[in-house]
Amino acid sequence: MIMSTIFPEADVTEGLKSAMRLYASGVTVITAGQGAGRRGLTATAFTSVTMDPPTVLVCVNRNGQAHDAIVENGHFCVNVLCEEARDVAESFAGMTGKTGADQFEGFEWIETRVGAPAYAFAQAAVACKLTQTLETASHSIFIGEVCEAATNPDRTPLLHFNRGFHAIGALK
Repeated sequence: MIMSTIFPEADVTEGLKSAMRLYASGVTVITAGQGAGRRGLTATAFTSVTMDPPTVLVCVNRNGQAHDAIVENGHFCVNVLCEEARDVAESFAGMTGKTGADQFEGFEWIETRVGAPAYAFAQAAVACKLTQTLETASHSIFIGEVCEAATNPDRTPLLHFNRGFHAIGALK
């Protein structure tokens, strides 16, 4: 079968957006800061970089408050969400109308050793100290050395696919 839609070079941005919508990925909330200075965002751009030392990267829009919180605090926590945490994903994706530290309200948070908030019921949480920042176009690529990691393998992951949040097995 050949591809049903081919985007010409002039529409390559739309083609990439369409392709990324069809890439199912885990959902994370990236957090930084403390108290009234806490900030976060829902993101799918997270991956491991090396295991020696343990290092991960996240990509964050430079226009967001979470970006500034990561830079100012020198830390971040990647909270891998489970399907029961759809409301957390929605809050940090800006779907509830809450902004800033208000997005944390109603959810239980634990302060990590680096100072970044970890969602208490995450499937996994990876707390990092910021070691490098690379800028490209509208985003920064934050590379962090992992200082603390916690997992809850009994939870089912939340996925992002075609502009929505889904549980495994619910995609069709």
